[in-house]
Amino acid sequence: MEKAKRKIPILDIPGLGTFQFMHNNEFEMELNGTRVLLLFNSDDRFYELAERFNSNESVPVLDFLNAQRQVKAKMFSLKGRGR
Repeated sequence: MEKAKRKIPILDIPGLGTFQFMHNNEFEMELNGTRVLLLFNSDDRFYELAERFNSNESVPVLDFLNAQRQVKAKMFSLKGRGR
């Protein structure tokens, strides 16, 4: 039997979640009450990007803001489906 991969929930959408998405690490979303969780695979890619984020790696500001808008749009579309 194949072991299910564990998902890492992220609430920090404006920060770590956006950084992961900006670097093409795709996520799933889950609505938990009124909060949206970004669920990332717990793999080497996630941990490498988390380390880069926590070391305050420089990123192009406009690219980061664009990625943030995309993540928020996905989040709001999920919240809108629950109505």
